[in-house]
Amino acid sequence: MLLRSATRLALARRTLAVPPICAHGPATQLQQQQKSAVLHCVPLLGRSIFTSRRVGWTNRAEWLTPVALVSSVAVAATLAFVGYGMFFGPGSLYPAPVRKLLREGGMSYMRPADKQDLPKAVECYSQALDLLDQLGASDPKHAPDAPHVTGLVARIAAVYTAMGDLDGAIRAYTDLLRRILGDAGMSDARTQVAQLLDRDLPADKRQNILRALGSANMLAEAHEARAARSKRRSILLADPDVEAGDVKEASRWYQWCLQVVMLTYQNHFNHLQLEKGQPLVNTPSFDPSTLPGYFSLEVVSSLFYNAATFFAGHGQFEYAVPLLQRGLDLLRRGTDGKEAGVCRSSVLMSHLANAAVLTGDLPAAERWAIEGLALAKQFPANTDCRCSYAALAYNLGAVYEAAGKNESARVQYRQTIEVARAIDDAGAEALATTALDRLAR
Repeated sequence: MLLRSATRLALARRTLAVPPICAHGPATQLQQQQKSAVLHCVPLLGRSIFTSRRVGWTNRAEWLTPVALVSSVAVAATLAFVGYGMFFGPGSLYPAPVRKLLREGGMSYMRPADKQDLPKAVECYSQALDLLDQLGASDPKHAPDAPHVTGLVARIAAVYTAMGDLDGAIRAYTDLLRRILGDAGMSDARTQVAQLLDRDLPADKRQNILRALGSANMLAEAHEARAARSKRRSILLADPDVEAGDVKEASRWYQWCLQVVMLTYQNHFNHLQLEKGQPLVNTPSFDPSTLPGYFSLEVVSSLFYNAATFFAGHGQFEYAVPLLQRGLDLLRRGTDGKEAGVCRSSVLMSHLANAAVLTGDLPAAERWAIEGLALAKQFPANTDCRCSYAALAYNLGAVYEAAGKNESARVQYRQTIEVARAIDDAGAEALATTALDRLAR
């Protein structure tokens, strides 16, 4: 294993209860390693989360540690992936019968949510795809991997996702990846790395690889969400194997995406090093100025975040923490001073503090919490900053409580409650209230 929206800082997760601030999408449960009460919400394509997990400290206490993520950070990078996933190409590429079906599908799908007819959209788009595949059997212009064909497959997957039909979304994304990558590319990410590094690669081929990257990330999320759904049902059905299979597939596709990005970046970076006459680097830090032009900061940081929170949800912090740190490299910890960068950095730091608390690294947890709080305080009206502030204050309170600094812990828990009330997050307020009650005994 080499390695979950940053403008899309996203992630999918689990709920025994969902705080109002996160009530945007289907809730999921992915924590495998620990019995825990978890507060989460999951928009499928761009996750928001508030988690709390139970972890022991030196046999003397247990802490509930929340991490707040908010849905607003999901928008821009979701659009970046959608840019790859929903591009149809010039209308002239499509025969008249296909254009008619695309118009009908669009009129059913591209409407306000209360007026959408998603089943009709799937029907129209699927009929259009069938026609294109029939034409593609004899006309290379409509080959299965032609960008205007794979764009239609991605649109079908997006509609299934909007419907909450995870089975349909998984089928569509898998079909799209098979069309673009073939069996060899699906099993070995290095085949795509070699193509991306080819400066003479035709634009349509590069576009398809980037579409595959975005779709593979969304396929991983869909498997992750279905695993969570299966987990809840398995309580009644006693069928945990379904979940295990989906978790395995989610891990596979997160790793595939990460290998493409990490290996491509490393080779691209070292090529720049050679041009400058500087030594090669095995693990370069991610710098926005050295990203290949076809990798956007939003997409890469979103991918790091998605994968990191997936691994953290399974207790694999040795993979999650480096990814979160690389995300901070890209954001430069908000050093540009702009609100979005500052608050996204504070969100990432809340996860790093949480990971440190859960793994018992109190000095690191304190460092991340203090640094993150300093950022979050800069924009107190920003929802991302306020949510991360609540999580960071709680984590810092847990650090102080574990160190026996009970009065300092109380200060942090009270601040958590104050912010939680301001953002109408009853779950965070309840956790901090419980912690204060514990210290009063």
